[in-house]
Amino acid sequence: MITRRALLGAGALLAASPSFGAPSYTPGQQYLVLNPPVASDPNKIQVIAFFAYTCPHCLNFEPTLEEWMKTVPADVEVTRCPVAWQPKYFPFSETYYALEALGLLDKLSRPFFESVIYQTHSYNADSAANDILDFMVKNGVDAEKWKATVRSFGVQNRNRVAFQLWQAYGIDSTPMVGVAGRFTTGPHLVGSRNAMPDALNYLIDQVRQSRKG
Repeated sequence: MITRRALLGAGALLAASPSFGAPSYTPGQQYLVLNPPVASDPNKIQVIAFFAYTCPHCLNFEPTLEEWMKTVPADVEVTRCPVAWQPKYFPFSETYYALEALGLLDKLSRPFFESVIYQTHSYNADSAANDILDFMVKNGVDAEKWKATVRSFGVQNRNRVAFQLWQAYGIDSTPMVGVAGRFTTGPHLVGSRNAMPDALNYLIDQVRQSRKG
């Protein structure tokens, strides 16, 4: 797991699941309550998956997240937010938004992710932009078009917003998922990647019930 500080103690790593019945969730253990909350669309339940292209645990979490995303109801909106812990890693988070702008997320995001984690392509943190450009060109993207897209106002602005967003959510490790500006949780809190869908459904239901009230 990619983290900037020591995570919660070993006792908090295990979901508090009784032997029988549904799992139980305790604030401060299986999920965290944001105080103050982050502004979120009141007409939707916004779920934000925070990840880093440099995080192997994020890559391993992707299949679980994608399967769960197929099941979310209409009032839930799921987005991803790339995390760059410091500016020298901005080329990685900018890559997500550049691929999105070019309509290439579905085609190249996963191969790029795997190339970083499995080290099938060389990436130097001090020259990541050049290394990423090389990967994109080798995968059929026009070099000038890629450089222009990365430098564009839209990509740069979205990257700045992403940097502010994960800080507002208090993200200090990945993968983490934010729910409606009120909660965050992650596999290390609920005990496993496979336990995440139930935990997310629980937190979404908490938001839904509170809005009804």
